[in-house]
Amino acid sequence: MAMEQDAEPRLVIRQVPVGRSAAVICLSGELDFDTVTLLREEIVQVAAHPEGRRRLLLELSAVTYCDNAGLFTLLGMCRALDAVGIAVGIIETGVVVDAAIHRAGLEKQLPLRRAGPWWM
Repeated sequence: MAMEQDAEPRLVIRQVPVGRSAAVICLSGELDFDTVTLLREEIVQVAAHPEGRRRLLLELSAVTYCDNAGLFTLLGMCRALDAVGIAVGIIETGVVVDAAIHRAGLEKQLPLRRAGPWWM
């Protein structure tokens, strides 16, 4: 009888504090209907325990798959955070996410930014 190996997670989320006022959430893997709940849970924790952080940066360059469900849920989360006073910026996207954003027509709706002084 063969033993089952633990499967690699489809989405890995890592949070990195940046100074006193910002945090970076780095995603790698698949951002889709099945995995977006993990991101939502992480963002709820950030919003519930801001510890003075009023800016959240999302780094998506290591995302290997992204569907509309992932993107539109991300858009909703960005808008909800903005409504409670937490500025969100998507600072890196990569080829996969860029293509998905373009296909979905969300270039102007998502808070796409370049890393820089706005978030310090």
